[in-house]
Amino acid sequence: MTLKTSFENGVLTISRLYEMPQADVFAAWVEAGQTQEWWGCENTTHVKSEIEAKVGGKYEHAMTITGAGVYPILGKFTAFEPPARLAYEMPGMSEGETMQVDVEFIPRGDGTEVKLTQSVLPSELSKVIQAGWTASFERLARYFEGERRAA
Repeated sequence: MTLKTSFENGVLTISRLYEMPQADVFAAWVEAGQTQEWWGCENTTHVKSEIEAKVGGKYEHAMTITGAGVYPILGKFTAFEPPARLAYEMPGMSEGETMQVDVEFIPRGDGTEVKLTQSVLPSELSKVIQAGWTASFERLARYFEGERRAA
């Protein structure tokens, strides 16, 4: 399935279908050992993830990006509903501002649609963040393809 994206009124929405069971796709998002294999923008070479899979737990990734160094993603779970949904909040661009990320894992036949919504996203960052998520979604597809070949 082709990646679908939209950005309107400070809300970015991205969705993609993966030919994997819902529980497997959810696990790839919340198990640090898996997340480290696919998370990151196009120029990410290494990721260190720390995930406390519970409401109030941390959801953090330190991406090593070619030419930019280490870029942290610091978040805290606000929802954790395996294997259907997770949500986290992270600092926004302005003091006191919080961006929200909500990820749904929707069964579709033998596969799973992942629908991500990121809100309170400033327009000036929308293209960079959309490019980062697009790369991550495609990296996740390649990660799953590699798992199937190895099986």
